[in-house]
Amino acid sequence: MSAVRSSIFACSPLATRGQTVHLDADPKGENILYTNGKSVYIRNLEKPHIAKEYTQHSCNATVAKYAPSGYYIASGDERGNVRIWDTVGEEQVLKLESRAIGGRVNDIAWDGESKRIVAVGDGKEKFGHAFLADTGSSCGEIMGHSKVVNTVAIRQTRPFRAVTGGDDNTLVFSHGVPFVFNKTISDHTRFVQEVKFSTNGDMFASVGSDGKIFLYDAKTGDKIKELSAAEHGHTGGIFALSWSADSSRILTSSADQTAKIWDVEASSVVNTFNLADAGSNFLGQQVGNIWKGDNLVSLSLSGDLNYLDPSTSKASRVIQGHQKAITAFSISEDKKTFLSGSYDGRVMSWEENTGKATPLNEASHGNQVMQIANNGAQFVSAGMDDTVRISNAKNLNEVSVVSIGGLPKSVSSSDNQAVVVATENEVQIIEDGKKVASLAVGYSATSVAINPQGITVAIGAQDAKVYVMGLDGVKLTALHTLSNNKGAITSLSFHPEGKLLAVGDSAGKIYVYDTTTGETVISHWVFHTARVNSIQWSPTGNYAVSGSLDTNVFVWSREKTMKKIKIANAHSQSVAGVGFIDETTIATAGADACVKTWKLTHH
Repeated sequence: MSAVRSSIFACSPLATRGQTVHLDADPKGENILYTNGKSVYIRNLEKPHIAKEYTQHSCNATVAKYAPSGYYIASGDERGNVRIWDTVGEEQVLKLESRAIGGRVNDIAWDGESKRIVAVGDGKEKFGHAFLADTGSSCGEIMGHSKVVNTVAIRQTRPFRAVTGGDDNTLVFSHGVPFVFNKTISDHTRFVQEVKFSTNGDMFASVGSDGKIFLYDAKTGDKIKELSAAEHGHTGGIFALSWSADSSRILTSSADQTAKIWDVEASSVVNTFNLADAGSNFLGQQVGNIWKGDNLVSLSLSGDLNYLDPSTSKASRVIQGHQKAITAFSISEDKKTFLSGSYDGRVMSWEENTGKATPLNEASHGNQVMQIANNGAQFVSAGMDDTVRISNAKNLNEVSVVSIGGLPKSVSSSDNQAVVVATENEVQIIEDGKKVASLAVGYSATSVAINPQGITVAIGAQDAKVYVMGLDGVKLTALHTLSNNKGAITSLSFHPEGKLLAVGDSAGKIYVYDTTTGETVISHWVFHTARVNSIQWSPTGNYAVSGSLDTNVFVWSREKTMKKIKIANAHSQSVAGVGFIDETTIATAGADACVKTWKLTHH
């Protein structure tokens, strides 16, 4: 029995207000490169549902850059480490790991020969380090800054030059190699956010929080002109810039929620793209960009990748996704749509065949999404904003909101559209978008499930017991207490036939009970090593899949109970949700903010 990953529906780049996100693309212009959490993502620009991930950083990755050769990527993290790894093949073999600086790596640059690297950021003794990609030995000194360095660029042709810019409002121009300090440039009046050399190597440009764009001679570092003095410029700080392939134009992205294309020779604005977010006055801030071939992409603070079309001055497409950890997940009855909810309350729908994500603003919560359930006709989500939101499965923006007067721990729904919600000390029943009954319980409820037929309700508790109740209309009657689990109950799932109940706990153990008799049916699904976050049965009920805080996914067989498929490290940090698309395909979601699908082989 085995599993092979068939797709990654990748997360969006993680953006922080007031900080540039240094995006990159491979030399051929086929893939975009960015980081989120501990992972680095390589994503096809034309087909964004095609993605790869690199997960070997031990702490949050902050920036990643392709070598000009295209064979290696250098990625930095918040502890000052730079890892250089192979992009050819699936193994992603590590070439070198170097402790470049004492703190967060903000930017990385390669030289044109793919031999030398400069990494800059928030160091304790120094703010930048120049070293050889093969050995890690020094190839110069990055000096002259008194505060955090935000950006670095290296001229791609000889004679090599390096430019760094930082929070001390200055640029430092260095000659190389080895890189040595040449002069300090103090034209900016606020933080320097990004600097880049033109493609032909004749000039370099810098942008900053003062909204200014300066052009300099690449060999001497002498200022040529201020581009931002032109009419119709940015009205806010500028976070990012990219050069066109012929070095005649520059793309800039700004906190004023616009991106602009500038004609370098004429010193004028050619295009202005208004990318404001309708629901927020700051999520449309543009914090990163790339220009590769025909692809002009600007990154919003919300994580949206906006593909810009100069012929219309509008975004031709927008690629969206989660930025924060996914905490809830469900699959539609027709298996064509996934719903996911995240730590920040955002709810997204995903197309199973294309991986396209669409934010559902009406269904989103004001705080963390606790759980999403599905009964065929509806998706039901519970959030830390003390509400349950019920979405029409045929029109996901048709939403009814039910306030439940407490923090929901769990939610479940039956085929007849009865909704059961568990709070700390009561169970509520919702029908037709209204609360119709509630039952106070004498224990701390942690999880709830209602069987598909709508006649049995299971309530998991902190005391490691499951209380099984019969549901007649809106009346709950106690039937059994299931008490084999060893930890607090964290996940419940009824078999499609409605009698068997899979119970996962905080100790990583899963027991399957017969709810009509209270007997234990399966007791050796015990291979998770941490809290079980999600369990789901396959459509036929022959298999079950579980995801855990231990980052692993297991697929279990009900008939051959000792058989299992283990997917190790399915999601970095935690697996939050799992589900079957069919008997041989599963989908999973996790704290890496990604959704993945896997092809199973049963024996």
